[in-house]
Amino acid sequence: MNKDLRAIIVTLACTALLTFSIGAQQPAARPVAPELQLARLSQISKDAQKSRQMATLSPVDFGWLLFVLENWPSLAGQRGVPDGSKPFGAPGPVVWQTWKTAPEVYVAPNQTPLPWNLGLAGTPVLAQGEIDGRTLLDVNNNPVMYQVLMNQPTFNYLVSQKLYSFAGQEAARNNISSQIRFPSDALEVKASWRILDPVADQTRISHYLTQRVTYTGSDGSKLQLVVGLTGLHIASKVLPKWFWVTFEQTENAATTKTKLNLPIPPDVAAGNAKMQRLLGGTFWQYYMMDGYQTEFLAAGKPTLLANSQIETNFQSSSSCITCHALASIGAANNPGGARFAFFKNFQGYIGAPPTSPFGPGPQQYTQLDYVWSMREAQRPAAKNPTTTSKEQVR
Repeated sequence: MNKDLRAIIVTLACTALLTFSIGAQQPAARPVAPELQLARLSQISKDAQKSRQMATLSPVDFGWLLFVLENWPSLAGQRGVPDGSKPFGAPGPVVWQTWKTAPEVYVAPNQTPLPWNLGLAGTPVLAQGEIDGRTLLDVNNNPVMYQVLMNQPTFNYLVSQKLYSFAGQEAARNNISSQIRFPSDALEVKASWRILDPVADQTRISHYLTQRVTYTGSDGSKLQLVVGLTGLHIASKVLPKWFWVTFEQTENAATTKTKLNLPIPPDVAAGNAKMQRLLGGTFWQYYMMDGYQTEFLAAGKPTLLANSQIETNFQSSSSCITCHALASIGAANNPGGARFAFFKNFQGYIGAPPTSPFGPGPQQYTQLDYVWSMREAQRPAAKNPTTTSKEQVR
C-alpha cells in the first residue's frame, strides 16, 4: 500500500466536527488533580502575567498546562473551545483539532480565509514529508504525516494584517514602519500521525489520540483508515521569543523507524512521571514531553529541542527557537530567494541566530515573529513557469 503514498493526500473523513477519537477510555472516577482542572488551567492561561511567570520559572509545568488545555475535549460546534462538561481524556475531537489548519488560512491568491467558525465541515489535509524533505516511515512501511494548525488569536492577527497572502507579507516587508508582532495568546501546533494497522497495531490503538481518515491513492482508490498521533509541537507567544515544547507517543521507537536521540532533561522526566500517573486510565498516559525551549543559549551553550517524529534526521542540530527566529520574507528581487534558507546540508541552525541577513536592505530579510507557517502563503503564478523558485529549495 505504500508504493503510491508520495502522491497521496489524506483527507479527514469527518462530520462537522472534524474527527473523532477511537478507543478512548473514560477516566476512572477520582478526585481531579489541579493539573487536570480546566477552570484552573484556563484562568492561568488567560492571565498574561501569570502565564509568563509560569513559562519562565516553571517551564515543565507550563508545557503540560498547554498540553492539557489544547488536548481537552472540544465543545461541539465551535472551534477552539473546550467542553467543561467532559473530563480530560474523554472521547471526541480535542481543542487544537478544531483550530484552523494552514491550508484553510494560506488560501489561493486574491482569496480571503473563511471566518473563524466557518468551514467546520472542511477537509484538512495531512502532508507527507518532514521539513527537510525526507519521509519518516513506520514499521509497517507507511509514511508518518503532518499538519499545522493555529488558534483564533493567531488566525485573527494574520487576517487583520493580511499576512495570510504573499502579497500582504510583501506589503509588510515594504512598510519600514510596520512590525509583525503576534499577540501574547497566539498558539500554533504541528502534529505528526501514523496509520494504525487494525491487525499489526491491534494492541496499541487504544494508546493513541486517533482520527478516522479517508486514504486516497493516486489511482483514485479510497480506504477508510485510522491514524494515531505520534508527535505534537506547541508554540506559544507567551514570551517574546515564544515558548517551545514538544511531546511524543512513548512507543514511537517500537512503531516508527526512528528514536529520540536527545536526552530527556531530569526536570522533564520528573514532570512526565507525575503527569503519566495522573493520566492513568486514558490514552494520554502514553505521551511524554521531550523538552522545552525559552532561550537560544543556556550557560553559554546552544539549547536543543527535537521530536523524533518531526526532526528525525537532524535532531543533533535541531533548535525550534533558533529555526523559527529565521522565519522571514525577502525583497522581491532578493538573490537569495523569498525566504531565508534555514537548512545547510540538512543541518539546522542552533544557538543565537545570525543578525546580518535581517533588515530593510534589498538583500536582507524581514523577520516574521517566529512564525514559519507564513511561508505557506501562496504566490501568484510565475510568469515563467519553468523557473524554479529558490524558496522551494531546501
